[in-house]
Amino acid sequence: MTANVIVFEVAVLLFFFFFYEGANRALGKRRNRIFLVGSLIFSLVIENVAVLLGCNNFYWYSLNSYFKHYPLGGYIFWAGLVPLAVLLLFYMVSVTSFLAASSLVGEKRVLASSSVAGAIAMGFTLLIEPVATANHWWTWNLKTFYVLDIPLVVIIGAFISIFLFTATFNLTLVSGGEPAVLKRIEKSTIRKWVGKSNKATIDLDFDQLLWVFLFRLFFALLAFAVCIAPFAFGFWLIANRAHIPPGW
Repeated sequence: MTANVIVFEVAVLLFFFFFYEGANRALGKRRNRIFLVGSLIFSLVIENVAVLLGCNNFYWYSLNSYFKHYPLGGYIFWAGLVPLAVLLLFYMVSVTSFLAASSLVGEKRVLASSSVAGAIAMGFTLLIEPVATANHWWTWNLKTFYVLDIPLVVIIGAFISIFLFTATFNLTLVSGGEPAVLKRIEKSTIRKWVGKSNKATIDLDFDQLLWVFLFRLFFALLAFAVCIAPFAFGFWLIANRAHIPPGW
């Protein structure tokens, strides 16, 4: 017997409040609010683009009409083509991974900490995805390579997305780092437009940090697209041209 999507949706909403309160204590209320908003924006873009690129064929969340045979119907709250519960789930996984990695490695070792966070997120993916697909909370129909009925590119994507998001948050709102690749761009754009300051990131006030974080998040999304595209295309190409069944 499969669990109704409403059960999943309600469970995520309930767990969200516990995770949010715990993160408030660990990060502080203001930083946690920014982490939440940033994670929702980050996952909103990635998830909606993934559905759009799949044309509701390779990766999709069914609209309520699909679940008409369920007594409670389908998802209630949506963010574009993606249920809100999925975005909240990304927040819970990312904040848990970030806090765990910070405890294990330390916040100041940004690359190491973000790598550990990404690895932890991969573990969560291996736990969540089989349950979700078995219960038809979402559907994968990619002609690619699978692990435990999960597309391999999804597992890799979990690492890349959490790595980039937590690194961006850490660099901006925790360690106050200055990414060399963005320093010149920031100086002539975001810092000039809203920050009006050439101070180091660590010396900016909180409102300035928020704008810098959102600016860097945009480039993190671009980096995600650049990193994940070769894996998605390469796996698809090999699986199709070599006539390897998707579920091998």
